[in-house]
Amino acid sequence: MAEEIDNDPSDANEASALGRRSRRQMADRQRRAPRAARAATPRAGRGGIAKPARTVVILAMVGGLIVAAGLPAYAAWNPGSNEMTVEQMAAVNSQSLVVASDVTTGDLARDSYAATTSDELDAKKAAEAAAAAAARAASSAASAASVPSSVNLNMVAPGSGAVRWPLDMSQITVGRGFGADGYHQGVDLLGAFGTNEYAAAAGTVSFAGWSGGYGQVVFIDHVINGVSVSTAYAHMSTILVSQGQTVQAGQLIGLMGMTGSATANHLHFEVRINGGTVDPWAWLVQNAG
Repeated sequence: MAEEIDNDPSDANEASALGRRSRRQMADRQRRAPRAARAATPRAGRGGIAKPARTVVILAMVGGLIVAAGLPAYAAWNPGSNEMTVEQMAAVNSQSLVVASDVTTGDLARDSYAATTSDELDAKKAAEAAAAAAARAASSAASAASVPSSVNLNMVAPGSGAVRWPLDMSQITVGRGFGADGYHQGVDLLGAFGTNEYAAAAGTVSFAGWSGGYGQVVFIDHVINGVSVSTAYAHMSTILVSQGQTVQAGQLIGLMGMTGSATANHLHFEVRINGGTVDPWAWLVQNAG
């Protein structure tokens, strides 16, 4: 017996709806397929090329900076034919002095230059000292000549104490005496280094210090019985009085030495009466006893 088929209209409608849904899904898949394919393929538009290009430019700039920092400053600069180096500019603009550019060389001679050696200086000083000594000698000679030969050397009674010996004569040797020609104006009394020296009379120290050939010397001005007298004590090793000081007869004024123009320890003793030089040994004998 044949099976009876029930043709329900609702089933047909459901099948028709399923078919339509299936067709729409297929159509959607077909529309989406080209869009997905386009998304998977790199676009040649603006955004797809800009990013790689920018990366390349940045890398190129970094590389350029590294190269520029590694090279010397002058390696990247090639001066043209009209450009100048720093040295050339300095040579053109500098204030320069050309010394002896046109001078011809020659052999040096003693008279080709001015110079003073130490020996020449010593010789000059010696000549000046000799001239000064000669002038003093001439002046002293003139002073001696101005004193009358009949001058009275006896001023006080010997042994009175107004005039005393400048040294302890028990320890003294008399050396060179007074020169009649006026060259040696005193008497040399020889003794040991450091021997005491005394003022021959009361008076005032007119000078105490260094004086040329006298070396360390003391000059004392006296007035003895109204007569102006001056005594000198030369070649001292030590001076014990000062200029302007008042001293008494027999007062210690210094120590014996050989300063100045002297070759041995001694006292060079001088006496001047009214400015004229007299024989100091004779004056001491007549006044000091």
